[in-house]
Amino acid sequence: MLLALNWQEREALQALLTPLALTNAVRRAQALLWLDAGQSPETVAARLGVSRQTVYNWATRFKERRGQCDVPTRLADDKRSGRGKTTAPLIDPLIAALLPHDPHEFGYCAPRWTPTLLERYLRTVAHITVCRRSVSLALQRLGKQMTVAQQPAAKNLLDAVSEATDEHSRAGGTASRQLVM
Repeated sequence: MLLALNWQEREALQALLTPLALTNAVRRAQALLWLDAGQSPETVAARLGVSRQTVYNWATRFKERRGQCDVPTRLADDKRSGRGKTTAPLIDPLIAALLPHDPHEFGYCAPRWTPTLLERYLRTVAHITVCRRSVSLALQRLGKQMTVAQQPAAKNLLDAVSEATDEHSRAGGTASRQLVM
């Protein structure tokens, strides 16, 4: 038998089962109860639509955490790395500093800044790789139709690029690192 529950664990797992909720914790609780009742990991996996290895992982993790925390905590999802760093604090000041300038000043043959052009500038000059969508969101945050008069007193553009690149490097970034919004 892969798993043997004590009566307290069995009661705690059964209390978590509700017919309306199929959260990950509820699925794990049901799997552990079925394993405790003698069902094979293959059968449990098929009933829940997961792999056999997933059932083994759930049982192993539950057993390893015995005595360390309560039953609901033992069933909870582990923390995951999640999304990467957001680029807003990095690219927003750069874009804000660029918007008052004509793209021609930087050698671009365009009458105004577009998300694609800003993305190219950030990649080639500031060495920050972002997607066009991230730039579009930055423009929305900055009020995409800002005029020169509406701009806050902007620092020298080169200082802004240098400062953001230094900050990016201090945060562990590299020139080719992909950042996500």
